[in-house]
Amino acid sequence: METSRFRLNPRRARLVILFSASEVYFRVTRPSLDLDVLTGRKVGKSPMAIWAQVDAFCAYRARPGEIRYWDQGQKTVNRHGFMSTPDLDVEKPQNTIRIAFLGGSSTAGTGRNLADVETGPFKVAELLRESHPGARVEYINAALGGYSTFESYGRLWSRVRFFEPDIAIVYHGWNDLGYFCRADNLQDYRTRPDGSWSLGKMTSAERVLEPWPIDPLIGWSATLSAARVRLAGPLNGEASPVSEDGELRTEWDPRGLETFRTNLRLLRESSRTLDIELFVAKQATMIVPDLPEQYRERCNYGANKLDHDAHVRAFDALYRVIDDEFPEGRVIDVTPLSGDPDIFLDHIHVNSSGASKIAALVADTIGPLFDELATRCQDDRSPRRASF
Repeated sequence: METSRFRLNPRRARLVILFSASEVYFRVTRPSLDLDVLTGRKVGKSPMAIWAQVDAFCAYRARPGEIRYWDQGQKTVNRHGFMSTPDLDVEKPQNTIRIAFLGGSSTAGTGRNLADVETGPFKVAELLRESHPGARVEYINAALGGYSTFESYGRLWSRVRFFEPDIAIVYHGWNDLGYFCRADNLQDYRTRPDGSWSLGKMTSAERVLEPWPIDPLIGWSATLSAARVRLAGPLNGEASPVSEDGELRTEWDPRGLETFRTNLRLLRESSRTLDIELFVAKQATMIVPDLPEQYRERCNYGANKLDHDAHVRAFDALYRVIDDEFPEGRVIDVTPLSGDPDIFLDHIHVNSSGASKIAALVADTIGPLFDELATRCQDDRSPRRASF
């Protein structure tokens, strides 16, 4: 009679078997998720090590193959380390127009994962193929979560240039604001105190997820941890340092703005040297003046340690720099989409509809140049030009 109290009824037995099978599945097929590390409660192995590997010239690149980025669904990385990019040869086929996209998680389609075919670069290429049926179009999504203009510059001159892109599109803003508040030590950007850089054990706590009270109770389970990560979603495409005081600043260091300006100039001059036609986009954001409080809750102000109004002013300053440094025809203004709650999932990442709208603006702006390149291809001439 005593043993009957410990006997599971059939329904409970099925639940136990199902949960046990789920535990085995997640432990065998998925990377280990430590909620204490992901929420910044303790120092641990970099969460980026799940999907990234160190790159000598641009800090890191994605691991080739199918990866799970923050456990939010699969993304494809080609053999050259370009995310959501079809496989392509280094040598460009004759009469082919190649477009390279440089940016962070919103361009890579990560942070709030988009399927490969829902990313902006994929959709831009599709739009250009539709409008130019005879043109052969290839694209390189050279963006990655956490990239700023620092990494994109490194990736352009060290990796992307060998694929001979005809057009490059820069879509940056949010991640560059991250160093607006640490202008005192930008000479040590991406390095540890000893000058090294790796994706191994962190030297300080970094936060990918906002802590939940339930985390200590479910952290032992691979199944519950995976579900919790999927439900919450990451703060951003890359881990951000845990703020010691938690207070958001109302001002930012103007030296960070000049760093952004210089990085754009480096991208521009490198593109001119490499005979690449460069366009720079004004990144769209949910952070706009007079944003209702209900939508401010979606935004991650802590990543850059700036409050809402400071972010608005910082974005405006970035846009002015872009206008100062590039002629009107080379600026892609995506800001008409800013503040639209129907296309933004958080402060910077868009859904599939938002990616389509951004792609339409990009394709429309580069359209006149693309027309000329397509005509040159049809005439069996090299599409390359150096007018900018």
